[in-house]
This record gives sequence, C-alpha cells and structure tokens, in this order.
Amino acid sequence: MNAKVKPAKHSAAGPYLGFALQPVRAFHHLLTSPRGSSVSLEFQDDVAVHYPNGSLRLEQTKSALKQNPIADWAPDLWNTFHNWLKMLQSDAIKADATEYRLYVAPPKAGAFVEALTAATDAAAAKSITAIIRSKLAKLRKDPACLEKLQSFLNATEEQQTAIITNFALEPSAADPLEAIRDILRPSVADIHLDILIKSGIGQAKQAYDRLIQRGEIPILGVDAFRKEFHAFVRQNNMPGLLTSLAAAPDDTLVADFASTRPFFIRQLELVEATNDDLLRAVSDYLRTSADKADWADRGLIFTGSLDTWDDDLVRRHRMIRGDIADLHGDKSATTRGRLVYRQCAQHQAPLEGRAVPGHFVHGSFNDLADRRWIGWHGDFEALLDGDVQ
Repeated sequence: MNAKVKPAKHSAAGPYLGFALQPVRAFHHLLTSPRGSSVSLEFQDDVAVHYPNGSLRLEQTKSALKQNPIADWAPDLWNTFHNWLKMLQSDAIKADATEYRLYVAPPKAGAFVEALTAATDAAAAKSITAIIRSKLAKLRKDPACLEKLQSFLNATEEQQTAIITNFALEPSAADPLEAIRDILRPSVADIHLDILIKSGIGQAKQAYDRLIQRGEIPILGVDAFRKEFHAFVRQNNMPGLLTSLAAAPDDTLVADFASTRPFFIRQLELVEATNDDLLRAVSDYLRTSADKADWADRGLIFTGSLDTWDDDLVRRHRMIRGDIADLHGDKSATTRGRLVYRQCAQHQAPLEGRAVPGHFVHGSFNDLADRRWIGWHGDFEALLDGDVQ
C-alpha cells in the first residue's frame, strides 16, 4: 500500500466485552476483504478497507451497551457524518471512491439513519436532508448534536450527496464476534473457536501496534495476514495437541518474580543453577500455570488428570535421581542435583494422550519443586527448612 493516508483526529478506542470493538472489526475485515486489499486501524477512521483499485471503505464503530448512538439527534451519529464531511472537504478522501459505513453493537435503530441508508440516489439524498432540516426547525430546544449536524446541513449539495448515497448502517449482532465465528466454524472445532478468535484479534492488534511504534502506517495486507492466521489455525486446531496460548511473560515480570525467591527458585539456588536457568524456570512456571487454568476452563482436560500427571512426574523424578546417583555417585550433591534438574527439564510426556508444548513439562516440574514434592539437591528438605527467604 503506497498511498499516503492521514491519521484520523477523531480516532478513539474503547473496550467492548473484553475487546476493543475496533480491533474486532479490523480482524473481521482482514478475514473477509478481497485479495489484494489492506485494512487500517484507527487511522483514516476507526477501521478502513483499502481496495486494490484505490477505492476506500470507511467504518465508524459504535458501542451501544449504554445508549443508542444512532438515535435521530444522537451526537455520535452527527459527529460521524461531520468527520466524514471534513475528510471529504480536505481532500483526504475521494468523493467518487469512498464508501461510508456505521457499525453499531448491539444493534440499534433510528429513523434518520435508516432513511439515510435507503437514500441511494441524489433525489433521495436531497429529500432526507430536507426532512432532517424541517424536523430540526420544529424542535423546541436545540439538540446536543446541533453544531455537528448544522455543519453537515451547511455542506454543499454535492458533498451531502456523495456521503449519503454511499452510506449504509452495517448489519450487526448482539455479539460482534458472532460474524467471525460463522466464518471460522466450517474449519475450526467448536471447543477451539473462541480462543483462536481471541488469538487472531490479538495477533492483528499486536501487528498494528508494532507499526505504530515504528512510526509507520497502521495498515495490514489481508493476503499476508490470512496466510499467517490460517497457518496458526492449522497448527492449533489438531485434536492430538494441547496448544498453549499463554504468551511468554516479559523480562521485567520474570525478573521481578524471581527476586521474590519462591521455593522452586531456592531449590535451584541450592544446586547453583545459572541465572539463565532461574529465569527460564520462572517463565515456564508462569506459562504452565496459565495453561493449566486455561485448558481446564475450556474443558480441554479433566482437572483430575492433573493429579495423575503430577504423580507420574514425581515417579519420573525418582527414577532420574536414582540413575544419577548410580552413575555419578562420585560427584558432589550440588552437581548431582543439577544433573537431575536438567534431565527432568528435558523430559517429554503426553497429558491425556495429547502432546504438550515444550515448556509445560519443565514448568510442571518446577511447580512440584515449589510445593516441595520433589527436590534437586539430595538434602533439599533440610536445607530449605534452614533457609531464610
């Protein structure tokens, strides 16, 4: 996308059911727009689709959880038309190559907005403008939207027609994610549906954020994004795999957590593990804790199976410790402890017959060490009892 676009001064983000509505809609357009298109977020408008032929689709998104933003005299409605008018007047957009859309969730109605949607020619646009002007004159009190509404009514007939005849209220559902679920249902198991959607929205939002941080236009090509997202879906939609969607914690969080010296960190200190070992242990421990909660919440695993999992790892630890004692009895307790730890960290095992990510076994061993079910140093219990945190 080589065309220069100017940032929208009216950009605003707000939470909607745990997501920002704008990234949800951007993700929807990334999945549905024609090949060769691009989708921008919070730039020319809340969301915009840039088509290969140079045409543009602007979309304003409105949350209607507390009020109706498209009621006849709603400030939100006329702010939207005012913003579009200013873009048209400043030549930021082309009159003959721009569509205007308003997306409201949950769905709301308004007589003016429905009439504006139905006006598809110049005569109809002129008629609805006259009706709005007439009803405004009959009001006993100036509406809160007067300034922005009057701006639109004072525009030239050509400008009004360009916007009205290309405007539509976008169909919506009570849950803006439902349209995305419908797209993915044919290829994604129901049990994975929402978590993959959540991840997809997050991937898109992170990509936009990276562009903004680099001072670049927040716009993504749909072809490249869909290729990456579909590969992600294929990887994480397999019944024989328990996929972790827990992001690796950032370095600051890991370092702060390590500094509190929980039991599993003190266990590693007893065997003189390296600082890198400590930080990796914290990261994997945190991700594993998140995975257990997530998989149980989504019904991917039976919570009782985690008890069996722990018992199996405890037995595995005992076997490894015995092997190390037999093979390396001449080495110090500290060295033997490090060998036990590293062999346990490399162990791989399935959970409920399904493969788990590499960090999960390692994190689980550290969880057991934190609960003092296992230890790396042969005398860990006595040494920990005498340790002052």
